[in-house]
Amino acid sequence: MKEQITKIREALFYLLGFILPCFIYGTPIAIIFYMVAWFAEGDLKKRFSVSFRNKYVLLFCGFYVLHLIGLLYTSNMKEGSFDIEVKMSLFIFPIVFACQGVMDFTKQKRFILLFIAGLICNGLICIGVALWRLLVKHELIFQYKEFSLFLHPSYYSMYIDVALVMISYFLIDREAELKKREKVFLFTSIFFLEFMLVLLQSKTGLIVSSLVLIVLIARYIWFKRAWFSPIAIVIGMAAVYFLAYHYVITAGRSRIISSEEILGQKNLSSASTESTQVRYYVWKSTLKVIEENPIIGVGTGDVIDVLMQQYAIDGAEGAIKDKLNAHDEYFQCTVALGAIGLLALLATLLLPLYKSIKEHRFVYMMFLLILMVNFLTESMFQTQGGTMFYGIFNSLLMFNFVI
Repeated sequence: MKEQITKIREALFYLLGFILPCFIYGTPIAIIFYMVAWFAEGDLKKRFSVSFRNKYVLLFCGFYVLHLIGLLYTSNMKEGSFDIEVKMSLFIFPIVFACQGVMDFTKQKRFILLFIAGLICNGLICIGVALWRLLVKHELIFQYKEFSLFLHPSYYSMYIDVALVMISYFLIDREAELKKREKVFLFTSIFFLEFMLVLLQSKTGLIVSSLVLIVLIARYIWFKRAWFSPIAIVIGMAAVYFLAYHYVITAGRSRIISSEEILGQKNLSSASTESTQVRYYVWKSTLKVIEENPIIGVGTGDVIDVLMQQYAIDGAEGAIKDKLNAHDEYFQCTVALGAIGLLALLATLLLPLYKSIKEHRFVYMMFLLILMVNFLTESMFQTQGGTMFYGIFNSLLMFNFVI
């Protein structure tokens, strides 16, 4: 009976790898079923004992516990409780994965290939819907939020950047263990995912992706001592960018061009909801809130309420209209929990980063760097798309994959 439950749990584990990037709304249900199977396997005392003896489990879970403590001095308990629910993955997955030990390469490969397949499936659905709306309704929606149906473009782009790192790991470090069809799938995936990045039009995503590709191509040349594949990839990327940008994006109105024009003309407006402009006013207001509550913050549930009050004082009409958070995870955490919360957040990032560098774990290092850069422009832990992705992959890369 236990063996059957274990097989079910493993199947649900692989399902998580696919459904997270493909259909984020179904991921909480998959997590619930996975947890039921995990508990049903038994040996809970031993499992919890193994997990809580691990200092990194305590580190990751401790950050979540700080948010629980933040409920003690929050006014908006409804919002605080919702925030705790959203962040549950930060607490669950370190405990669940830490007791399972390092997985063999076959399991790692299957999970990552399913994750990449999920990203591609998501992209194909988005393209299919966009084509249908173009042909039937004559609506051009091949970029940004209207185009990305299941994930915010910034999150989708971040997922893709991490997938590209994993693809490079397979092709450089484990190429001999790949089947021919897997190699073809991975090489094809690179071009499709880059095509999606251009359509998503996430400014942070495009910047991070460009930097990631430079690192990955340089690493490929260094380890393989080969030039043909990198040159072919670069040429292919150039073609992808040209086709996507000139025949799809500029048929409408590029977000990148709009942002460049705004910044070039220095034509900022506090009433605008355009992302580049509104962030300027959001960050100004957020810093004022932090100055007034520097040590322990305003509490887990009061962040939006306090920010809205400050937006009103500062006349940030665009931020009020869209009820925006801090759009920076470091700021968001500091507003909620003060300097104590910020230090805890940095510890959960920098200590594992140091470990990954020390142990030459390239994939984990790149994952953390990609995440840290994305934190600069998005409050990633305010949505399940951010917390589930981080909770799952951070725990896997720390405890199970070791790559």
